[in-house]
Amino acid sequence: MLTINECYLEFVDKILKEGKETYKDSNHHLLESLGNFYIIDDPFNLKFRAKYQHYTPEMLLSDIKNGKFDMEANPIKSDALYEYVKSAENPDDQGFVYTYPNRIYAHFDIDQFNTMKQRILTATGSNRAVAVTIDPEIDADREDIPCLQFLQCIVRDNELTIHCIFRSNDIFGAFYSNMFFIAYLGLKMKEEVNKELLGTKINFGGVHYHSTSGHIYNTDLKAARNLIKSNK
Repeated sequence: MLTINECYLEFVDKILKEGKETYKDSNHHLLESLGNFYIIDDPFNLKFRAKYQHYTPEMLLSDIKNGKFDMEANPIKSDALYEYVKSAENPDDQGFVYTYPNRIYAHFDIDQFNTMKQRILTATGSNRAVAVTIDPEIDADREDIPCLQFLQCIVRDNELTIHCIFRSNDIFGAFYSNMFFIAYLGLKMKEEVNKELLGTKINFGGVHYHSTSGHIYNTDLKAARNLIKSNK
């Protein structure tokens, strides 16, 4: 079983060892690894699948706030991680060009989270419980577009997994908080579906992560090496 913390260290280490030097543009020199996939099936290190039946979004936020998932030399720790994950409940764009909650809950004037939930409730085996963050109409002329492009919730054998695709992902600086945010959404979906689901309840089975371009910026390489060294 793979936790978010373990996956973070594994992915950072892989890029440091195998990443190829490239330039995203004239100002961004980085090490990059293309086409990565991880199944994070024990995101919160609960050890046993049955424990996820009783683990709630509120419990996760409390554990984050209390520093349960803090890592030595990780730039994202308790309070900062808590605020980022808690933002999943705020559909406002908060003055930014975009936020993931805004694109998922309020953009297009559609609550895509609720759409995913209703499709699961209508047909538990549905492949249509999806949400997208890209908006071709307004993003076509913008330099800053969402890195997370796609979410899908799939229920099989009474277990819900949440699948994500990143077109670009800063692995040292953003992957860790991104995964807790997405896992929180999956845990929340499990809770919301179970409130309305008749009969057998579903459990949460973790995150399936797809990355087309995972990278570490040149300015973060020293800190990334320190992260690996500090957590051996």
